[in-house]
Amino acid sequence: MTDVLSLKKANCKNCHKCIRACPVKSIRFADNQAKIINEECILCGRCVVACPQNAKKVRNDLTEVIGAIGSGRRVIATLAPSFISEFPVSGIEKMEACLKELGFFAVRETAEGAYIVKSEYERMIRENSQEVIISSCCSTVVTLIQKYYPAAIPFIAPVLSPMMASARLIKQDYPDAYVVFIGPCISKKKEMEKVPGYVDCVLTFDELEQWFKQRGIVPEREAVAEQEGRASRFFPRVGGIIKCMHTENTGWNYLAVDGVENCILAIEEIQRGGLKGYFVEMNACTGSCINGPSTKAYQENFLRSHVRVDSYAQPDERRKPDFSAEARFGLLRSIPNEFVHEVQPPESAITEILAKMGKTKPEHELNCGSCGYPTCREKAKAVYNGKADITMCLPFLLEKAESFSDNVFNVSPNAIFVLDDKLCIQRMNMPACHLFNVSAQTMVGSMIIDLMDPTDFQNVLDTGNDIIDKKLYLSEYNKYIELTVVLDGEHNLLFGIIKDITGEQRRREKYRETRAQTIEITDKVIEKQMRIVQEIASLLGETTAETKIALSKIKNTVLSEDE
Repeated sequence: MTDVLSLKKANCKNCHKCIRACPVKSIRFADNQAKIINEECILCGRCVVACPQNAKKVRNDLTEVIGAIGSGRRVIATLAPSFISEFPVSGIEKMEACLKELGFFAVRETAEGAYIVKSEYERMIRENSQEVIISSCCSTVVTLIQKYYPAAIPFIAPVLSPMMASARLIKQDYPDAYVVFIGPCISKKKEMEKVPGYVDCVLTFDELEQWFKQRGIVPEREAVAEQEGRASRFFPRVGGIIKCMHTENTGWNYLAVDGVENCILAIEEIQRGGLKGYFVEMNACTGSCINGPSTKAYQENFLRSHVRVDSYAQPDERRKPDFSAEARFGLLRSIPNEFVHEVQPPESAITEILAKMGKTKPEHELNCGSCGYPTCREKAKAVYNGKADITMCLPFLLEKAESFSDNVFNVSPNAIFVLDDKLCIQRMNMPACHLFNVSAQTMVGSMIIDLMDPTDFQNVLDTGNDIIDKKLYLSEYNKYIELTVVLDGEHNLLFGIIKDITGEQRRREKYRETRAQTIEITDKVIEKQMRIVQEIASLLGETTAETKIALSKIKNTVLSEDE
């Protein structure tokens, strides 16, 4: 089958948000694109939820289920207990009616499988079969341990997940059934493949919502109906597994941990030999399954989801009424080691990579996390392993940009000012200091009026219309200039660029003076020559017209020259 998670390249906008969200950094960044490293991914779905551009694509398996229904197979759904917080129905009966409109033969609650699983946990606790027991319900947690903390594998309860147990119950009753799990979790799609023979297809709540919309099915919005309680319906919320178990007088301690980061802390403590005698309920999603990556709780009211789950389970702390399902099959499963080996770069390589990012001293390592990695050294390690590149360092890029900007600012032969919206000088370069014979230290913070007429700057600020190469004469400095004023509306700043054209203007004036003298001399020559020609012509009796025309052309040519 295709990968559960993939990338829509056109949507990836070089923001690194998915890397920041990924708890195990199983995303490679290259060619300005993020790429999921499937062999390292634990399918927590955090990148899917965090991506602002919808660039992460979860495999859609609707066509598989629709095809099974269309082929006439007996398609039965096992519905995760968090359905009550995702859909506004009153209970399983109303939800079953909606699913039957889609063509499902029947619908069962995955909470039945949860009851069998929690009963197996209770047996393990009675028999003290392990020093520490980590719940096996969350496939993301199991994968996390398999890939990154394999030393903790012996502490995972080697028990089928509720999804698998529920599917096995269905096939116990309907051996030919095509079983579809519907829930809030994308990692269940991978669990189905890793533990084959139980579930035939997995749909997320998002896929089911899509299917409902295609068929025009709108589940009726109702309050949770009163009914006989079922403790195993508590499973999808934090501490729900423990809440439905009989924990009295067992001699064991019970701990609920949610969120990948918290799970990692607990796993590391277990690997160090801690938490002996503890049953540890772990869930990768903060808030447990009612806040899974394919739930509305991310966008809507998480507390309301919690309340609906509690109302549906209808707790009775004294009796803890529950399902009565009986498993006529084995519940044990093997959990193989899937350790992800990552090369540890030598210190010399880390130092070299850090230096390329401009981090040659410990104080340069800001550990800002903008690249998605918690520390600069972790980022350097990712660069070494081909999972990141140097340009992902925001301070590094800002420093380069500022350096480039400073170079342009400082090497420009023109005077440059940066003014705020009060026409107060924020920056000025050395040519500006030379032009006005001042120092930047004394002028920064002063008003532009202290140096020149502010009218043009104020007009640009008021109108938003830039001024380009306006010629001015600064009489107090005896300078001719070309003034350009540009407004940066986003930052409310004015940029003034002044080109000193005094030398050019002086040359123009000198040229005009020389030309005027030339014209005056030409006039005198023409007049003198005309008198001589007229005298000769009168003696010879010839016309002077042609001579006059020729000399006049010379004069007009001089007069018509551009400045």
